[in-house]
Formats: sequence, C-alpha cells, structure tokens
Amino acid sequence: MSARVSRRNSAFKYYVNGKAAKDLHGLTGIAGDVLSSFDTAVARAAVGLKRRTVPAVSRAVRENYNIKAGSLRDKYRAETGRRGGSGSSEFVSIYASTRQVPLLEFRGRWSGRKSKGATANISGTPKTYESAFIATVQGRRAIRARSFESTGRRAGRGPLRMLYGPSPFEMVAGFNNKASLSAKQEVLSQLRIFYTTELRRQWRLSRGD
Repeated sequence: MSARVSRRNSAFKYYVNGKAAKDLHGLTGIAGDVLSSFDTAVARAAVGLKRRTVPAVSRAVRENYNIKAGSLRDKYRAETGRRGGSGSSEFVSIYASTRQVPLLEFRGRWSGRKSKGATANISGTPKTYESAFIATVQGRRAIRARSFESTGRRAGRGPLRMLYGPSPFEMVAGFNNKASLSAKQEVLSQLRIFYTTELRRQWRLSRGD
C-alpha cells in the first residue's frame, strides 16, 4: 500500500526555471549567462549592422545606377526598431529620400543647339530627351525643357522645367525595376553576410573564446 502523500510532506523544492531557480541553483550561471551573453552579442552585432547599412546601400545603388556618391550623400539613414509585443522582433530599417534626383546627376550631357536633345544614362542605357538642354537658372545647372502649352505643343518661350530621374527611395526599394531590384538584393545579401559573421564574432567574444 502506497504511503499517503501530502503537500506537507515536501522536504524541499527544486525549481527548474524562474527567479527561484536562478537564486537557489545557480541557473543564471548556467543557462542565464549563456542567454545573457547571446543577447549582448546580438545587441553589439546590431550596432555594427546599423553602421554598415548606409554605406552598403550607397554602394549597391552606385553599382546599379550611374550616379556619384556625392549625389547620394545624406539621402539614406538607418534606424533600429522593434515590432510586436512578447516575442517581438528587432530590425534595422533603411529610410530614403523620396525627392527625385535631377536628371543631370545621371551623367547628363548636351552637345549644343544643333543636337537632338540632352542625354542621360540612368541605369546602363543612354537615353536622349528630345528638345531638352542644359541650362543654368538662378545659379542651378540642370537638364531642362520647355513647358507645354494648353494645346499640348511645347512652348517656344516661357518657363523651363527641370527633368528628373528616380529618387533615392525608388533606387533601392526593389520596385518592379531591374536596377532597383538588383540594388535591394545586393544590400540584403551584404547585410546578411556581415550580420551572421559579426554575430558569431561577438558571441565568441562574449564567452571569452
């Protein structure tokens, strides 16, 4: 016949998780320290990732678009954030200017009044913009064209309008555009490689390896 069991018969308790386990059985020193070290490694790797993001974006954009680094200065920034409640995910978000870049920045050229128009090479294929030309207005040099009249015909005289290429946002958002998709994929690939490598390095450092 088995002995009667009562809660009063409990000589001691062995806690397997929670604060009591950490305090009584050194769980902090076993699992807690491991988790804490990993969290530290993740946080440090994320800092490095954020620092690498903007240069990676600028480099990928320039590899897919004919634009100088100076034209992209201060057009991108990286911010960290968190999504969700318990079990939430942290991330690095890339913010980009939505203001279109003047067409002249994409290797804009103009051969003079006798030419068919100004040319630019946005992402690998030169294009001629008929009747467009390069002019300086109010101290700003740009590819410009005459405005259109109400009849749809180009005005012979009158206001000039600047011509623009894609915005920094459009060049990396991965829209249905070969160059933009390629730039986005290159950025994600570079960040993935850097983050996993840096996370392993920080993890070894946090453990004293």
